[in-house]
Amino acid sequence: MRFQNKNRRSKIAIVGGGPAGSSLAIRLAERGFEVTLVEREKFPRHKLCGEFISPECLRHFAELGVLDAMLSAGGERIFETRFYDQAGRSFSVPSNVFDDRGFALSLSRSEMDRILLEAARSAGVEVLEGAKISDVTVNDGSVIGLKAAGESDENKFISADLFIDATGRSTALTKLVERKLSPQTPRPNRSIAVGYKNHFRGISVTPGTCEIFAFPGGYGGLTAVEDGLVNLCFLIDSQAARKAGNADDLVAGVLSRNKVAARLMKDAVPVRDWLAVSIGSFGQAPQPSAINLLTVGDASAFIDPFTGSGMLMALESSALLAETVRSETSPEVLRERYRHDYDRLFSRRLQVCSLLRRAAHLPMFPTLAVSFLNLSKRSRNFLAGSTRSARGPSQETT
Repeated sequence: MRFQNKNRRSKIAIVGGGPAGSSLAIRLAERGFEVTLVEREKFPRHKLCGEFISPECLRHFAELGVLDAMLSAGGERIFETRFYDQAGRSFSVPSNVFDDRGFALSLSRSEMDRILLEAARSAGVEVLEGAKISDVTVNDGSVIGLKAAGESDENKFISADLFIDATGRSTALTKLVERKLSPQTPRPNRSIAVGYKNHFRGISVTPGTCEIFAFPGGYGGLTAVEDGLVNLCFLIDSQAARKAGNADDLVAGVLSRNKVAARLMKDAVPVRDWLAVSIGSFGQAPQPSAINLLTVGDASAFIDPFTGSGMLMALESSALLAETVRSETSPEVLRERYRHDYDRLFSRRLQVCSLLRRAAHLPMFPTLAVSFLNLSKRSRNFLAGSTRSARGPSQETT
């Protein structure tokens, strides 16, 4: 099987309409591929996310033709990220460390994802919303097609030359395919952390600042989004989550042990139901067994949220895959080329984040780290830059 990018003959099916899936669909459609994108939800929809869009993402938005729409959607421009230990000591990382544009963007996922999905439609992508993958057809180690069931429960069969799993940490498409290829393979069901998210009124965050605070067993972040709302997203060890109970109890009994978080959340009023998700692993996910199935975004690797680079990895990996697919080649060669380039681009930052995650659980590490990094601008910028690869860290010193 070879891919042809002339006269829209090559067909590519993408499952998952988040930033990785939608941005990949746009790039592939603009390169002449026939693209179908399947999304199980109806947009706009509330999504668990820190809703921090790193400055480097704005370059991708410009390439995708959505930058003006993103900047005019009512989000907050973020000029610094400030990290607090439990006692309130802090250090900050300016947004211009990562990109000359000088600011990040805080915008709800419901709005950001809606803009990207509409852009995919405008680029000629066939978008199926509210459609769940009910079955996959596999033959000789390759995916042949998918069955997508919509609101009417009418199945639509989608055939393609190449299939992309952009379903995030759930890797829903990959799991369906693996069950077909290896029905007896045990399915791990463990949880090492739980993420929570809600929007609030009554929180006065520092304008232009993303505020990150540590607490026993985890960390959280507050950023202003559109409509006067503030997004709270936090991650906590699964054992601590079980002990505390529900999200409101966690905020009152655990997050409030951070002095800054307690002050900011004192008069907070939630405006939606809490979202929660169990997290089974960080870092790179196993590569799918099917020859013509590739992954992108969080389905490829889940980077620690404290880096603020999850959205960036989604957009970077989709740009990388689109460029790889652009070359006419066999699925086997395409698969190896993408994996090689993916490792080259992301392995270092994933390793750095793994080391930081392990160190964060050592006694007194957050306090010592804040004290040290508060004294050295070079160290702050170097550490921040190590979680990215698009641009090296600033060389400015105090």
